[in-house]
Amino acid sequence: MKAKILVVDDDPNLRKTLSDILKIKGYEITAAQNGSEAVAAAEQKVFSLALIDLMLPDMPGLDVMARIKATSPLTEAIILTGHASLDTAIDATGQGAFSYLLKPYQMDDLLQKIRYAVERQQAHEEILRLASFPRLHPSPVIELNAAGEVTYANPVAEKLFPDLNLLGWRHPLLAGLSEFSALQTGRTEGDIIREVEAGSSTYELHAHYIQGLDLIRVYVLDITQRKRAEKEIHLLATTDSLTGIANRREFTAILTKELDRAKRYGTPMSLAMYDLDFFKRVNDSYGHDVGDYVLQAVTALVKENIRTVDVAARWGGEEFMVLMPHSDLPSAVNAASKLRQAIAGYPFDKAGTLTASFGVAAFEPQDDLNSLIKRVDDALYRAKERGRNRVEALSGKADEIGQ
Repeated sequence: MKAKILVVDDDPNLRKTLSDILKIKGYEITAAQNGSEAVAAAEQKVFSLALIDLMLPDMPGLDVMARIKATSPLTEAIILTGHASLDTAIDATGQGAFSYLLKPYQMDDLLQKIRYAVERQQAHEEILRLASFPRLHPSPVIELNAAGEVTYANPVAEKLFPDLNLLGWRHPLLAGLSEFSALQTGRTEGDIIREVEAGSSTYELHAHYIQGLDLIRVYVLDITQRKRAEKEIHLLATTDSLTGIANRREFTAILTKELDRAKRYGTPMSLAMYDLDFFKRVNDSYGHDVGDYVLQAVTALVKENIRTVDVAARWGGEEFMVLMPHSDLPSAVNAASKLRQAIAGYPFDKAGTLTASFGVAAFEPQDDLNSLIKRVDDALYRAKERGRNRVEALSGKADEIGQ
């Protein structure tokens, strides 16, 4: 039977193109141009997957997803959008979306995520359909008694976990899940759902009590691909794609938390901001590939020369930040001077030698996020104004240190 997919997008060309491609791939397609049509379609037909544009003319895509899932809880959803909102990516997965893709997306990536989502939906559907026939179930099914002994494992479970019968509750798949016994005593009602890592794979365990048989039955899904997709979204939301360090959004969140901690406990904290001097010349003279290499090399160099508790981030372009918890202003200036010297002494292949200017500011009790960032930015501006390749620091009292 063909998997049924609902395509929801107000762009008629994109909607038709995507529908045609998915039909060629063997899926049964229903298309909707807005949220109302999508919800109405979901009330008439059960879909394995809904591909939903985030911005629809009559309602937000996340609302459409919620209403479809209210009608058909097993229907998976992938959110598509041309608006690069990383907050929305996190919101979408947090509200039950299987995945999230930014337009323009690679069709191969979308088709892969569609396949994984459909497989997951079908596996959940099989759990319900074959609940009374564990031997025939396509996923691992395990039954345990109150003593934690495995009384039954279907063929799939035996193949994947050959030592289940020997280890029982002590098996990595089941370790720490002894609370399942609460199902038998009535202390817990309904199913227990847990995620467990066993080896290199991640599994979602659904356990419920079979009263007539006085046993716990555990259904095991392979969700490794979904967890990888979630990790990809998290990386997209928190890291700079070129350098691999924290992006501006993530760094702002980290800095906000550290500011709160410094205020609460009265601990010192400093911030350094730096950029590469005359970096535009590198791009103009050698091209953006060399420019990207330089930014990556500088990032690696800085990470080698800061403490493990320090946080490096790309603020934008060739501007970077380093958060230094538990560092007062003199300590932070010394650390920034060390970084400045390391960069100035490093041979950047075709680009030769380069320098960087640093601004440093320490947290003051009256500071908020904006005032601290402005002070470190002012210090960086002063470093460039006074000749570059130097460190300038400003305190909240307008004192300054230059090196």
